[in-house]
Amino acid sequence: MDGDNKSVAFPQGRKLLHRVEDLPASLKSLLGELRIDELLSPHTTIMVGGPAKAFFIPASKDSLVEAISISRDHHVPHLILGKGSNLLFADSGYRGLVISTERLTASTVSDGCVSAECGTPLATLISETNAREIHSLDFLAGIPGSLGGALAMNAGIPARSIGQIVEEVMVLSRDGTRVSIDTDACGFSYRASVLLEERLPILEAQLRLDGEEFDRAQLLAQRARTQPHAFPSAGCAFKNPVGRCAGELIERAGLKGFRVGMAKVSDIHANFIINLGGASSAEIRKLIDIVRQKVYKSFHILLDLEIEVVDG
Repeated sequence: MDGDNKSVAFPQGRKLLHRVEDLPASLKSLLGELRIDELLSPHTTIMVGGPAKAFFIPASKDSLVEAISISRDHHVPHLILGKGSNLLFADSGYRGLVISTERLTASTVSDGCVSAECGTPLATLISETNAREIHSLDFLAGIPGSLGGALAMNAGIPARSIGQIVEEVMVLSRDGTRVSIDTDACGFSYRASVLLEERLPILEAQLRLDGEEFDRAQLLAQRARTQPHAFPSAGCAFKNPVGRCAGELIERAGLKGFRVGMAKVSDIHANFIINLGGASSAEIRKLIDIVRQKVYKSFHILLDLEIEVVDG
């Protein structure tokens, strides 16, 4: 979910379409797979989203860098997509280039560190370190994301977040150069980072494995008890306000189980909005607005979104 589309002016109408249509000729020489008008719903955990005008799956970090460069040269907005959690696309899709990191999954474990490419699933990192009797990444168990998205959002649990174990992150700077930055430069905070704020494309990262160990089975069991899994969702919809729990506020506002069309506030955990089947992005966004308004009216607290809403 770490794209830098917000920094690019959005051309309108035929001018934009013409520029998007110019992309295939430039992208076809890169190592990877290009799809046109690819539906985005199968690429997100909430299963919502219309077609992307261009959808590219690079087979190497070099191809990822080149694809970003091409989109910038053509003045076409782009978005980098990992596992598609914490993300809500519009029903109209995305009028630019979506770059999927699903094939950038190389990783190595050595000398108390794990190095991995941006598209590596968190579950893969946990399994690889567990195979070496290392359990310091187990706090990430059950988070359905890739390394790049987890770094951008500083994913984790109350006891630990991924930013606390970062050694360095390689990003693509605005001028197109690859730069390694340390933890301080990443500016990690609660569900945020400089990586996300500045839309810095993440290429790979190195994490320390010398921290506190966690019980993977226990954390997974806790998630199974307290979070909805029977229906698609984007994860927690809202950030927890300081000293408060967003789910509790939503429940106390009487919205647990409230629905708009096929979008519903979960009966299990009120900070999850679930897709009952065929929910539209418009329904989910309307439900988000209702929740925020009702919680503000009840408690004078304005909930901030944790999921990212991407306009078409």
